[in-house]
Amino acid sequence: MKKKVVGVYLAAGSSRRMGTAKQSLEMAEGVRLGSIALLKALHSELQSVVVVVREGDSLDWLPEEVHKHILLGRCRIELCADAECGMAHSLRTGIQVAEELSADGVLVLLADQPFIDGQMLFRLTIAFSREAGYDYIASGDKGMPKPPLILGRGMWPAAASLEGDAGARSLFRSPKYRGRILEEENQLKFMDIDTVDRYEQAKKIYTHHYMLT
Repeated sequence: MKKKVVGVYLAAGSSRRMGTAKQSLEMAEGVRLGSIALLKALHSELQSVVVVVREGDSLDWLPEEVHKHILLGRCRIELCADAECGMAHSLRTGIQVAEELSADGVLVLLADQPFIDGQMLFRLTIAFSREAGYDYIASGDKGMPKPPLILGRGMWPAAASLEGDAGARSLFRSPKYRGRILEEENQLKFMDIDTVDRYEQAKKIYTHHYMLT
């Protein structure tokens, strides 16, 4: 039986290091940073996608297509009231919604990773559905588990109890959980935009290699 996996798209960061809301940054004309990985998620095998945002987000970065998915019930925007306390609180909000949706797993995605692709998400969801006994399936960067990654229901209580900016990485070191890491050769896929320099670099890569293909 195919497992139900819900995407949890973390887009509630404070962008303190950038000095501006990252999601609204333009990667190319008419293409906002926050929209890129979201559309990849919506075009994937995921049952639905929960977009976790912070209070006051204008949502101007949402592409027009997302509204169609919202109307169809495949995408929902969820406000994290305590987003300023750190990423763990956004993850908790997403997990709470996944509980409501009776999901078997959550695929955690970051809104500032513009180079993830559909194949990456497909590999994760297929591995989670087909292979029994795993608590998580993570993308691997030279053996290091990184998002996008899937957390099974058995890890949700521990993940929901994290505080501040603690990610799920600490849980992967626990002997309580069994998981699999799917190695990715292209390290560009893990690039996240957390500084102005990184943004400028990513913008050039996106414009030259992704908009032209």
